[in-house]
Amino acid sequence: MRFGLNIFLLLLSISSFSQQAVVIDDASGKPVTDVFIYHENKDDISYTNENGIADLSKFPKGLVFFQHPSFHQQSLAYLGKDLKVLMKEKIMTFNEVVISANKWEQEEENVSQQILSVNKKTIQFQNPQTSADLLAGTGQVYVQKSQLGGGSPKIRGFSANSVLLVVDGVRMNNAIFRSGNLQNVINIDPNALESSEVIFGPGSVIYGSDALGGVMDFHTIDPKWSGDDIADISANGMVRYSTAANERTGHFDFSFAEKKYTFFHSSSFTAFDDLRAGGNRSGGYEGEFERNFIAQRINGEDQLVRTNNINVQKFSGYDLFNTINKIKVRIGSNMDLNYGFYYSTTSDIPRYDNLTETIEPNSDSLAAAEWFYGPQKWQMHNLKLNFYKSNAFYDQARITLAYQKFEESRNDRAFGDDRLRTRTEHVDMYSAAVDFDKEYSQSNLYYGFDFYFNNIESEAFRRNIETGEITSTGTRYPDGGSEYTSIAFYGSYVHELTNQVTFNSGLRFNSINLKANTTDAQALSSSASDLDLTNSALNGSLGLAINLNEINKISFNVSTGFRSPNIDDIGKVFEVGNSLIVPNPDLKPEYSLSYELAYQRKTERSLFKAVVFHSRLFDAIVDGPFTLNGSSTANIDGEDLEVFSKVNTGNAEIYGGSLSYTAEIADNWAVSKSISYTGGKDITNDQPLRDTTPIFGKASLTYQKRKLRSEFYIEYNTDRDRDEIPSAEIDRKPYLYTSTGSPGWYTLNLKSSYQVSEQIILNAGVENILDKHYRPYSSGISAPGRNIILAVRANI
Repeated sequence: MRFGLNIFLLLLSISSFSQQAVVIDDASGKPVTDVFIYHENKDDISYTNENGIADLSKFPKGLVFFQHPSFHQQSLAYLGKDLKVLMKEKIMTFNEVVISANKWEQEEENVSQQILSVNKKTIQFQNPQTSADLLAGTGQVYVQKSQLGGGSPKIRGFSANSVLLVVDGVRMNNAIFRSGNLQNVINIDPNALESSEVIFGPGSVIYGSDALGGVMDFHTIDPKWSGDDIADISANGMVRYSTAANERTGHFDFSFAEKKYTFFHSSSFTAFDDLRAGGNRSGGYEGEFERNFIAQRINGEDQLVRTNNINVQKFSGYDLFNTINKIKVRIGSNMDLNYGFYYSTTSDIPRYDNLTETIEPNSDSLAAAEWFYGPQKWQMHNLKLNFYKSNAFYDQARITLAYQKFEESRNDRAFGDDRLRTRTEHVDMYSAAVDFDKEYSQSNLYYGFDFYFNNIESEAFRRNIETGEITSTGTRYPDGGSEYTSIAFYGSYVHELTNQVTFNSGLRFNSINLKANTTDAQALSSSASDLDLTNSALNGSLGLAINLNEINKISFNVSTGFRSPNIDDIGKVFEVGNSLIVPNPDLKPEYSLSYELAYQRKTERSLFKAVVFHSRLFDAIVDGPFTLNGSSTANIDGEDLEVFSKVNTGNAEIYGGSLSYTAEIADNWAVSKSISYTGGKDITNDQPLRDTTPIFGKASLTYQKRKLRSEFYIEYNTDRDRDEIPSAEIDRKPYLYTSTGSPGWYTLNLKSSYQVSEQIILNAGVENILDKHYRPYSSGISAPGRNIILAVRANI
């Protein structure tokens, strides 16, 4: 609000409009911005400013309509006097503008790809602990967890380094993003987000390598310019507590905006204790995942200690801190400069699944006494220069320069061994991008180029926890340093063939070079000691968005994608179970050809979507048997291990579909339902693919009346039998699965929010009401049991 005075009274007193409309949210009492106002003659229009005020001085007397995507339409008779308009918020909103498709705002009706949008209000109501939980809560993105401090999204049969993370227009994927499960998404603070979008299917034309399964595009809060000479100042705070992991979260953000300057700060801290899983073990979970013993160091020796509660997953807790600072300066009327600083770090994160691994299946002989990730640190400096003056080459242009620094480490110690192995990776990532948007009479041209450079340094040592002695050991990645360089040019053309049909097309050329130097101490094979690989790819997309009428839309899209091997694919050495993973210097890029057909029916109160897709993967990169110096086994520290590596299989196919339906069924009631399935197989080896998913989804019933909103919902996924899981996955990680594979599950949940006043909102909820014990497919930790959530939000 305006500093020192009530915003509503102040603006009424200083307004220069002779006749005006003041538009207010009926529930919260806050002004509604960007309301589209038009006269019944269709000739006179206006918009509300950031204070909910619009100028009506040029409107003739007559009927005036008020429209906003998040509110029900209102109409009032205008008699030449001021109007006060109370707008009732929709229970469900259907976003009409997307950004991620071509990096610029675009009408959803003209986009031919499936895109999921989540707005700020939904994020605040759902109250996710991390951005991984935000994605999972949509019911349309499957999320795997190896530990509590994790969350690896699976999109259309791809995950980890085959799906792309983007934060405020900058790709987060670096050259050591692995093919195994990733947890980097937790470094993105959901409390600082304005919105998030998910592109389903290849996004390689716009975003380059790694976007095989899709793109997750996160937009942090960006204050709007002040509309007059008085500064806009706002502050928000949130505290939250939840019971399943004794979670404590605190968040604060502050924004300041003038006509030519804005500033935004956000900080969040979360502490988790050990996660308690559900105590109701049924539906295939009887006697499963019962951890009866844990490892403890007693009198200088590792000993097995019986657990007091098999549902408390010992050594799973961690802490998380995020902060963002953003400055925006207007340089003249056609240019602005933006700088953002982002920093996130965690405490040590126990790798829970590895702490449960036993030397022999179904025994209490633990393989590891310690296994944890060191603090996962990420920082980004993001500098943007935006141009808005139209010329022959562009209507809008943007230059983006960014620097990111990543640090991560893996720390493990075998049971009975006094030596703790620590392997640390440092990645410096530099990027530059120039993007243009040019509008013509019936078309838009988006084009640009981008450059990314990664420098990777790896180090490793063993420390005797009793004597402190330091000894050398092999690094995870080449210890002589590695470099990864990408340069690309792209173009995307959107043309309205008719008022109902929009044609989308795009083309991108990408060249990637990878260099790695390995000393003799780390190299297991002379062929992998020095690497210098260059790959290039030409990708394209074609699509049609056909709006049959104002309600029905059909879209079709065909696109290609690629993923060039990175340092993790080619230069990694590590042990997992009874296997040794070694580099494959002959690894080639994998390519995809994807088709998508979608139908959408949207009315004022409902939205139905049906999507089917099929992808063919060529030279797919998968884990496969390999030879090291001519042998299929290797002796490491006196133990014979089977040798595996990343290999190009011949072909693979992925297929599936999704249905979603959202509708307001009465004035205060709405229903929502989504269901998704992804299947696929490695055709060459006749094996299922690890990152496809069982049938999963979400169904909800929502009640909203003025200040109260409540949602009762069910989350679920079906069984996945052992023959639907790759045999190599089960052989290497038997402790992740039951005797039947991955049993299905469902949970009942309830969340509510109540607006106590214009400044205070209370949130409460109960997740997993029945306290079911369950574990999402391929996860290494069981999901939370009954979880009671309480939160308070305040703003000024």
